[in-house]
Amino acid sequence: MPHDDETIVQVFWERVTRSPDRPAIMHKVSGVYRPVIWREHGRLVELVAGGLLNTAVQRGDRIGIICGTRPHWTWADVAILSVGGVTVPIYPTLNAPEMDYMLRHSAVSGLFVENARQLLKVLSIAKLSTSLKFIVVMDGQVPVDAPAPEGIRLMNWTDLMMDGEVYLPAHPADLPARLAAIKADDLATIVYTSGTTGIPKGVMITHKNIHFVCQTLSLNVGFHPDDITLSFLPLSHIFERVGGQMLAIYEGLIMAYAESMETVPLNMQEVRPTIMNAVPRFYEKAYNRINTEIRKMPKAQQYLIRWALSLGRRAAKHKETLASGHEKVVEDIYRTELRVADRLVFAKIRKRFGGRLRFLVSGAAPLSTEVQQFFETIGMPIVEGYGLTETAAPLACNKPASIRRGTVGKPLPGLDVKIAEDGEILVKGASVFAGYYRDDDATKEAFRDGYFCTGDIGAFDEEGYLKILDRKKDLIITAGGKHVAPQYIENLFAGERLTSRVLIYGDRRKYITALMTLTPEALETFARSNNIPFVTVEELATHPQVRHEVEQSVTRINERLASFEQIKKFVILEQDFSIENNELTPTLKMRRKIIIEKHKHLLDGLYDEEDIRIEEGVGDSVAS
Repeated sequence: MPHDDETIVQVFWERVTRSPDRPAIMHKVSGVYRPVIWREHGRLVELVAGGLLNTAVQRGDRIGIICGTRPHWTWADVAILSVGGVTVPIYPTLNAPEMDYMLRHSAVSGLFVENARQLLKVLSIAKLSTSLKFIVVMDGQVPVDAPAPEGIRLMNWTDLMMDGEVYLPAHPADLPARLAAIKADDLATIVYTSGTTGIPKGVMITHKNIHFVCQTLSLNVGFHPDDITLSFLPLSHIFERVGGQMLAIYEGLIMAYAESMETVPLNMQEVRPTIMNAVPRFYEKAYNRINTEIRKMPKAQQYLIRWALSLGRRAAKHKETLASGHEKVVEDIYRTELRVADRLVFAKIRKRFGGRLRFLVSGAAPLSTEVQQFFETIGMPIVEGYGLTETAAPLACNKPASIRRGTVGKPLPGLDVKIAEDGEILVKGASVFAGYYRDDDATKEAFRDGYFCTGDIGAFDEEGYLKILDRKKDLIITAGGKHVAPQYIENLFAGERLTSRVLIYGDRRKYITALMTLTPEALETFARSNNIPFVTVEELATHPQVRHEVEQSVTRINERLASFEQIKKFVILEQDFSIENNELTPTLKMRRKIIIEKHKHLLDGLYDEEDIRIEEGVGDSVAS
């Protein structure tokens, strides 16, 4: 039964008590994945919490975490929440000035950093926030030459645990009292939106927000007691934090931690997960890599694989079109062939992902229907959902048993979701955040008649499934007054042979243009198969045969678009966009404003002088 006043912290400690010997998490120790049972899991959190109490952390104190995805993140997070603190996640990929802003704005009193490198990054800040009292290095020791700021204690993970081991027996009532004092409406975390432009805003998420999402997903998705999930997305992002870590706690799933982004393919085979969260970029790269490898195979093998994929697509199409009472017809027609295709092709591909995935989850950005259909065909369906930091992750989600491609599913039960007159998605309900930290004006602007304004344009289909069309602020209005959704067009390129990224451009211009980047592995394969000599992959971006191949790709996509949406000209960049160059957010979304400013000279070169003058307000604007 639903418990409106229960918190995820209470759920955690109940699991420690009720299932002490069941595995809770798995992580690599000395090169081998080791399970940690709930009793041990709880004891580690307890010691960290005791260490925090020893440092005089008070209820409501903000504690930051600058760390990649690892079990220490979870131990620190649950310990902070257990003492009544507020977790402030900070991406480890951010630079020192960005970290400085978040540390000051949230006025953290303590900070967990992953390693010495992150510690030195923090200590490089000229004048640290006066509220900061301690910093804990999770992995390794505090460097002997680390400059110790006045009034800030530097310690390693072992120091904190030892403090907890001493503090808890001496003050046995303190931690239980803190746990008992936590209420559903208490602030649990401040998550700073990475955003694509502007200064980050601190989204205030309550215990109630988190618990509602976990409870609703549990009741509607359908998890198994022995499900294992592999976590590799940033825990600093609300998608993996709530939909991964917190949901695993709520459901009692085993959460395995990948060693790094680079080791995910290996870790999948070691852990053999049954469920996994990922962003569309992960699936697109996997799809493109598989297709690149297929093209390297002998013609006979290529024919076999393409036959199997075609068969799977036809079977899926028939299942979609036939009434439920006639599904047996599909089974009779395709059963034998599908069994052969599965044994010869699909099972081998699934094995690369561990071989046990029941379903995959996609969020944080739009997913290509072509990529989604491919994974469904090989027996690994992708459940796409939609949400924001401000809604504590999903506000709508498909179910494994009823996936509708091209949509993000139906709104979660208990949420009131509607479409405004201008197409914007509005939402009201228990998962909607409490406001922006120390920013009343932004909070007021974010709501309309009690509904949170998502900033996304969407529509419901005839059966109530939600479609995301674009970001409201990203919509392009051409010089002719036509509205163009750039993300929709960009998403169509996900399955193209050479394409990595596409950025659609053309606001207040006569026609649409694009910046394009190419996938190095696919580009190299294409060059070798066409006997194109090269020294570096980057130089291939300007080769005439590559340009011709990309032109054909653009032509194919244009055939699916209205004339005003079609790409008339494009530029191929030599290098892909990256987080390091500040062109992508930590969740791999394009920072449009930054990319456009950086390459504006190339984009301007795709238009004549009159177009540029119109955009800059020199001529008479014809936009309506």
